[in-house]
Amino acid sequence: MELRIRHCWPAMAAWFVLLAWPALAGATRASAQPRRAPLAAQGEPMNFTLQGKISKLETARFVVSTEENIIFHVRYNDKTEIKHQDGTVASAKDLHVGTQVKVEGDLTESGEIVAKKIEIQPEGGSKPPPRER
Repeated sequence: MELRIRHCWPAMAAWFVLLAWPALAGATRASAQPRRAPLAAQGEPMNFTLQGKISKLETARFVVSTEENIIFHVRYNDKTEIKHQDGTVASAKDLHVGTQVKVEGDLTESGEIVAKKIEIQPEGGSKPPPRER
């Protein structure tokens, strides 16, 4: 009986290799294909821009509601550039509930936007108010 098992073993090993070969070859091909790089590395913030109206204001943060009724939580600090649409310097004191803003910053994993730039826009959107004559 021992001889038969010894003589069968090479045949079984050959069958195993033949049966497993397509799976092994497929795995080799799959690993050789290039992979797409993720848009942003995990944990790394992603650049983000939005426009909307301030609906809630707190110290160093506010909530913006867009025209599509999407809510964004924005955080800012002393490094955030705040200006009016015409380029003049503004400050956090110029931010009020109802103010239309454009925010550029980083979207974090938590969904909060850390603002790099805040542009205060005139009432009624991005068009400047008509000049009086």
